[in-house]
Amino acid sequence: MKNLKRILIFRYALIITAALIAVSLLVIIPIRSYTISREQNNLEEQAQLFARDFQRFFSVEITPDEIDAYLEELAGDLPIRLTVIDTEGSVLGDSNFPAEEMENHAGRPEVAAALEGRVASARRDSRTLGRGFIYAAAPITIDGEVAGVARVALEEADVMPLVFQVWWIILIAFGVLLVVIITVSIWTERTVIAGLNDMREAAAGLAGGDLDRRVAQPDIEEFSELAREFNTMAEQVRSRVEEAAEESGKLETVLDNISAGVMVTDSESRIVMLNAAADGIMNVEGEKAVGRRIIEVFSNRELDLAVSRAAAGESIDEEIELVYPQRMFLLLKSNPVRGTDGQVVATVSAIEDITALKRLNQVRQDFVANVSHELRTPVATIRALTDSLLDGAVDEKERAERFLKDLDREATRLSQLIEDLLTLSRLEAKETGLQLEEFHLAELVQECLQSKRTLAEEYGVRLDVEPSEQELAIRGDRQLLGTALNNLIDNAIKYNRAGGRVTVAMQADKSGGGVTVKVEDDGIGIPREELPRVFERFYRIDKARSRDTGGTGLGLSIVKHIAELHGGAVTVSSVMGEGSEFTIVIPEN
Repeated sequence: MKNLKRILIFRYALIITAALIAVSLLVIIPIRSYTISREQNNLEEQAQLFARDFQRFFSVEITPDEIDAYLEELAGDLPIRLTVIDTEGSVLGDSNFPAEEMENHAGRPEVAAALEGRVASARRDSRTLGRGFIYAAAPITIDGEVAGVARVALEEADVMPLVFQVWWIILIAFGVLLVVIITVSIWTERTVIAGLNDMREAAAGLAGGDLDRRVAQPDIEEFSELAREFNTMAEQVRSRVEEAAEESGKLETVLDNISAGVMVTDSESRIVMLNAAADGIMNVEGEKAVGRRIIEVFSNRELDLAVSRAAAGESIDEEIELVYPQRMFLLLKSNPVRGTDGQVVATVSAIEDITALKRLNQVRQDFVANVSHELRTPVATIRALTDSLLDGAVDEKERAERFLKDLDREATRLSQLIEDLLTLSRLEAKETGLQLEEFHLAELVQECLQSKRTLAEEYGVRLDVEPSEQELAIRGDRQLLGTALNNLIDNAIKYNRAGGRVTVAMQADKSGGGVTVKVEDDGIGIPREELPRVFERFYRIDKARSRDTGGTGLGLSIVKHIAELHGGAVTVSSVMGEGSEFTIVIPEN
């Protein structure tokens, strides 16, 4: 990622470098040319002075060695080279090189011009020394005639220090400028970054949930406008988030308070949300289910396929049976949610637990079937007996009396069945209000036992009572509790054996107040696997014996509802071949 400070420094350095190159091209080169041109003019003047000074040597005899010595002395410590040349181009003497070893110079441009009587200069590399020189030559005249040439040379390297001095001045100036620019860049960067850091921290705080975070107004106008825009945006974000949170809260409240379960899944059938009702219906923890696939949570292929079909664009309305985590029936209504591009982005499923409804329907069907069956038997018997009487049996006194007794028994059974059905119906619908009164339990038990004396003698069963150590007075519906006791004693007698015994025991309920009544017999007993169902309507353990005894299959169900109507309960324990014990618990209040 790019850094602002590095960007500024790099770009300013690039600009300085480009400017330095441009200045070099525009300043250094012209300065160098000017300096060389000026030196050429100086050398031409020096050459003329040298030529006038050397005129006196052409009027006397002088050896080349003396000329060389003179030229060396004349040049001294100056960075110049002095050369004397005759009219033939031969070198008579040179301050830096032996004359006899130097070639003819007649072809040198400046020498040729001097031989013609002109002062001239030139730039080139020396063939003798192999370095670049600036040459200036002037004619040596005697009586108006050219007698020789005086040449002054200056090595170009000796001219360059001035150019280099200018170059270093420019370079140092640009270096100082670069340092100043870098310092200004860092200062500018810190000023800019300070404002940007403030905005960055404010943006990070806003993204992190600090909706009250704002940016202070910076001194830079452009940043000030940006800060105002940011603060306006932050205010809008806060307002939108608060509105969204309020709407989300309303939606969450609605979802948590509706009885139907709501499940939202994404396009890959991953659970996004489960409301409280869905958690309760499906017996799962919504937080653990979120993010997982339906098949992972419920292990039900049918449910997974139904929601997947909704995710494919279908509208689903069907019943589904779940086995895990518990067996239940669900009514599933799933519909796809489409985005702006028309693609399915989520699926919303409404879930209702119809297990109780299915059970109720099954109970209703069983009830109708049982009632139909229970009514069919006595009605069929009554019709058969009536037909027999109409066919002539009425004229036979013995047969007629027997048929009429059978008719009376079946009519009584039918009447008892109808009465039990009405009683059970009122109890289940809670249409029967309790007629509360305070009475002694022992008196009610004695009345019930007395009413069953004749039946007990008929079956050869003895009736006993175990009175409580203390007098038990309870508050309840005396008639309904009497019905419950009569039903229990009646069953204890009918499902006993000859010589058997039925014992009714009463005692105070020490666990929660109230009283406990136990009806115990030593009869045939009830199989253990049948115990959970003995309080169901029309349920009979021994159907043949029940028909013989005139039972309707509703007595124990009526006992259960009477006990529950009083806020109590009824339980049973039994051992096959040893007898059964039914216990009714009636709380104090």
